[in-house]
This record gives sequence, C-alpha cells and structure tokens, in this order.
Amino acid sequence: FTPVPLELFASPVLRPGVVASAYIADTCQYLRLRWAEGSSSPGTVVVPVMFHSIVQPGTKINDPKDIGVEDFQAFVRYAQYLGFETITTAQLIDFLYNNAPIPLHSMILIVDDRRPGLLEEHFMPVLEANDWTVTPAYIADPSSFNWAWEWMGRLYARGRLDVQSHGYTGQLYVLPETSEEDIQNEIWNSTTVLEERFGQRPLAFIWPGGNFSPLSVQVAREGGYQLGFTAYSRGPVLFNWVPQGPEEQLIGDPLMLLPRAWSNSVNVNLDEAVKVSEQAAAFAEANRQLEADWYAQYCSGE
Repeated sequence: FTPVPLELFASPVLRPGVVASAYIADTCQYLRLRWAEGSSSPGTVVVPVMFHSIVQPGTKINDPKDIGVEDFQAFVRYAQYLGFETITTAQLIDFLYNNAPIPLHSMILIVDDRRPGLLEEHFMPVLEANDWTVTPAYIADPSSFNWAWEWMGRLYARGRLDVQSHGYTGQLYVLPETSEEDIQNEIWNSTTVLEERFGQRPLAFIWPGGNFSPLSVQVAREGGYQLGFTAYSRGPVLFNWVPQGPEEQLIGDPLMLLPRAWSNSVNVNLDEAVKVSEQAAAFAEANRQLEADWYAQYCSGE
C-alpha cells in the first residue's frame, strides 16, 4: 500500500520559481532523524555565502560579486547581532545527511579562488575574534601562483581554514559539450593536490563560474565529493530542504547543487534565513503530532 504523503514545509519567503527540494527518499528515515534526541531542532538554518574580492574604501566596485570593506564589516556586525555562527564543510555534511547538531542560525563563509591576502587581512581578525572559520574554495594547480601556497600554509596552521576544491585550474566552466575527460581532470586532479597540501581530503566542490551539468555532478560524486555549491542565490538551507531553481531541479541531486548568498546582499539573505527558521520551527510544532502518528502507523515505532 502507499502511505498518505506528509505535508512538507513551504516558505512564502522564497522567490517565484524557487522550490525547496527534499533529498531523503525514505520518509521514515527522515522523520527518525528529524526528531532524534540530540539532533538539530526544526528551524535550524544554514546560509552559505559566496565571497570574492573585498574592495578598499574609496575604490569603485565594478564586479557585483565584490563587496566593500565597510559592507563586509557591517555584515559581520549584523551576523553577530542575529546570532549567526560559522560551521565547516564537515559539520554541514553531518547536518544535511544526519541532522547532527549545529547552531540554530549557521553560515558557511566560502571565499572563491586563491586569495591568501584577503583571508589574512580581512577574515583572520574576524575569525579569531568570534571563534569562526572560513572555507576557501581553492584552485589546486600547483604550477601556478606558487607564492600563494606557502602563505596559505601559514594561514592554515592557525586552525581557521576549511579548504575545499574550486577545481584544478578553476577555469573549466562546465558546458553541455564539455568532455567527461576534461571534467574528471578538473575535479579529480584537484582532490589529490589539496589533500597533499593540507592533509585533508576536500569534501565539497565549488563549481567554477557556478556552472554544472548532470555529467559533472556524477563525476564529482564518483570522486568522493559529498556536497557542491552553485553561484545561485536561492535561499537558506534546512535539513532535507534545499531551495532550487529550474536549472538545479533538472539534475536531481540537491546536495551537489547548494545555493550561495552573494556577499553584496548577504544581510538581506540573513534576514530571510531568520524568517525561514521561524516559519519552519512553527510548522514543525504544528505538525509534530501528525508526524508522530504517521511514523507510528507506517514506520513501526515512536
């Protein structure tokens, strides 16, 4: 027989065309993890944030991906005010796969490309003052930017960097005609270099240019990656709840196509996340008995 489907949380905060996708097919497993003792409470939310350059005062900002120093500092103050804390990729994986406990309002700060100067000048003082971490999406080619490797090694030793992969060259923007060999070289070759340099295997692939395809997602999965990040700003992420646009929905693997808020509008995205968190918590409380009854009927347990 087919169980009566449960109503899933939907938020009016999401923009038109954006749909929250579940990724756990077994409803019994989802409910068990959702309400397990010691797990993250309903409404726990994560905001992945995409950073590129931080522009000095008085300098014109020409790239919408960039942010001024004053705006970066305002973001830090606002995140503190709202009670946001940073998490690492490993923590995010444990949360998304197992609903492991993380702060109610969490964020993962991802800095694309090779930017040790930006990390040291702007991020390290903030990280150390707040006990935060940052996630460099690092380009792994060992034959370019040689000067940056030693610098990154010194920063990594301070225990605040959660280095993940931005590709081997960072220049392969995946297109429908991109060959499987080229995709494998870009994704798989980056893994070994970063593992050798930092002593840990990267777990997340941050798509260069934000580009992806069904084949590239498959290759990343085959290479051991457990998460992927696009350049789309779709909204915050909850357990078993990933906002996606039509492009991501076609792939059918939400965890490999997570959204990222852009740094130039991140304060708006933090506000949005708080609202979604409150709505999701209220939905869970209102439906808790219904979900308990459903579990008892279809999952043979409490």
